[in-house]
Amino acid sequence: MELQQFKKIIDPLIQAFLDQKLKSLSLIGNEETKDYLNYLKLFLTEGKRIRAYLAFLTYKAHSGKKDKDILNLLVFIELLHAFLLIHDDIMDKADQRHNIKTAHKFIEEKVKHLEKIDSAYFGISQAILLGDYLFAWTHEILDTNRSFDKEIIKKVKLILSTIMDEVILGQMIDLDTTLYEKVNKEEIIKKITLKTAYYSFVRPMQIGAILSGNEYDEKFLENFGTYIGIAFQTQDDLLDIKFDESETHKSSFNDVTQRQQTFFSYFIFNEGTMQQKILLSKYFGKHLSDLDKKILRKMFEESGAIDYGEKIMVENFKSANKLLEKQKMDQEYKYLFFKLIEIIENRTS
Repeated sequence: MELQQFKKIIDPLIQAFLDQKLKSLSLIGNEETKDYLNYLKLFLTEGKRIRAYLAFLTYKAHSGKKDKDILNLLVFIELLHAFLLIHDDIMDKADQRHNIKTAHKFIEEKVKHLEKIDSAYFGISQAILLGDYLFAWTHEILDTNRSFDKEIIKKVKLILSTIMDEVILGQMIDLDTTLYEKVNKEEIIKKITLKTAYYSFVRPMQIGAILSGNEYDEKFLENFGTYIGIAFQTQDDLLDIKFDESETHKSSFNDVTQRQQTFFSYFIFNEGTMQQKILLSKYFGKHLSDLDKKILRKMFEESGAIDYGEKIMVENFKSANKLLEKQKMDQEYKYLFFKLIEIIENRTS
């Protein structure tokens, strides 16, 4: 099963779960809270489903047989992802995600007409609570599951705890590096590994392998997932500066406006000319106009920063492909893993 087919199957399962939860909550809420809760259905309509698909693919590659059961269970990964995105968008002050308003902005707009109300603060507060609901529901799905052995679910919950430890620490490092203009490369790699590589690739694959109940090559999953994760995040940071909102369907130059450190900003502050360093420093942490973005985009291109980041991205994709080629795996699933890498390599959002 390829990614697009998987998405067509799991999307209705996600919506069905949300329908069930929102129906019970709407009985005790008011019209306003119903609006905010229903936003979750809109927010979860989109999404690539890469994390849940990786878990499913690894489960099948390890001879997992309960297709229907695991598809229902893996809804928890997508709810977890949505929870983290909502909170991440608040910290990033992002306005757009999946071509729609971010949760805090959506709610802020709903109450902006009310006098004497701090609509921005209200939007953030309600969005945090929406994220909290999603996180609670990830546990509910695991706690109420009866299709998999209790010991297996226990191991999955330990992986979930590990994910939270790693993502939160990665986010703390990410926020901490915004205090400075010049950071070392190791700090950037560390936050990417924790926030993206482990969370989006290594841990979902481990979850799939654990759910199969069979032995798995932990070293392969960790190395393979880390290579793809570093490539994926570098690509994400590249899209942030190379394309505008109409192409990526989310805010552009968010890394610069939020002073977030990437391989691209690292290159300018460490290898750029004095003029390039001064230019990036001038805009680092500032609201950007369309003209500002155009100036910065040109600077990233002419400085060699984009070439530098693209080289890191390509090297990591190549390393992942080489590792996969050597791995003993049924050819059907090896092909699907290769296909997924190709999809990620060619993405524009």
